Amino acid sequence: MGGSPIPMIEYQEFSLKVHNRAGEQNRVVNAQIELTYGCNLRCVHCYTDCYNRPGLIKQELKYEEVTRILDELYDQGCLWVCFTGGEIFARKDFLEIYSYTKQKGFLVTLFTNGTLITERIADFLKEHPPFCIDISCHGATEETFDEITQVKGSYQRFLQGVRLLIERGLPVRFKTKAMTLNRHELAQIKALVEGFGVPFRLNSAIYPRLNGDLAPTRFRLSPEEIAAIEAAADGQDPETCEAAESVELGPPTDDRLFRCGCGTTAVHINAWGQLGACTWVNEPRADLRQQSVAEGIAGVFPKIRAARYQAETPCRTCQVYTFCDKMPANAAAECGDREQPVEHFCRVAYKRAEQIGINGVCPVTG
Repeated sequence: MGGSPIPMIEYQEFSLKVHNRAGEQNRVVNAQIELTYGCNLRCVHCYTDCYNRPGLIKQELKYEEVTRILDELYDQGCLWVCFTGGEIFARKDFLEIYSYTKQKGFLVTLFTNGTLITERIADFLKEHPPFCIDISCHGATEETFDEITQVKGSYQRFLQGVRLLIERGLPVRFKTKAMTLNRHELAQIKALVEGFGVPFRLNSAIYPRLNGDLAPTRFRLSPEEIAAIEAAADGQDPETCEAAESVELGPPTDDRLFRCGCGTTAVHINAWGQLGACTWVNEPRADLRQQSVAEGIAGVFPKIRAARYQAETPCRTCQVYTFCDKMPANAAAECGDREQPVEHFCRVAYKRAEQIGINGVCPVTG
């Protein structure tokens, strides 16, 4: 047959084009859905564990409510759906929900701890593969892993679940949260993950729980440790790395409170059907048991985009804000005001800047 071949583009290029166009059109293309706060583990750093309670779990969305929301997301032009929790496989109807989502044509990502994966689940996923399966890897030894999850035997169940998925050629990724309990074996975790044939991904930002409980923050590494670990993970020498020419510094160009893209192309829906702009923003929210997805987005997103700094605060004119992990939505839990700096994140930002040869004075600690 004649004619030109259909041009092929890389997924990354496709994703970027879709998101850029969606941003210009104020259209949601990503949805993160917390299907349940129930979980078989009790990880010390987990921000949702405060809701891992039988009474709260009973109030979560039913299957029919989830599928209605998926229908409405589809009608809005959403392409990507990420299911998270809690632990998604703790829901007995998860595979039914997943099947419905796949039939709608969404690109589906699964966030899981991997410990509830069985032969049956792995076989089902092989038959109906997701876009990606994202698994948390807390440690490289049983002692460390089980200390973080607070559940004996979780490391062995994690390894078994991972083996079942990898044997079936499923698209698995791993993520590791660096903290005081696993800092001594980060190199071992990296070797373990890379041994599965997957790149090592490290993150150090630990936040309060969704109810404001600060307990997880005691497991944070020091700003100095974080900067050094991140530099090493990037293949840099923390003592000799040079300034990165691509990094843009200077104060923000406007007074927006949310500078992270919050309220643009992605929507978050919690386990009770409350729609928001991201996991951490509790207000404003729309109740999808009372409103449609379209009505929820129309009510919530303009308020997020319109939010501005009102007080005089270092965050308003921060020179290194692009290095900072602070989020206004949960800053109030640590400093009493979402506009004010969180000392830990402020110090981390300046240490990161120092790693690439940019010196400055942290306005919080001097």
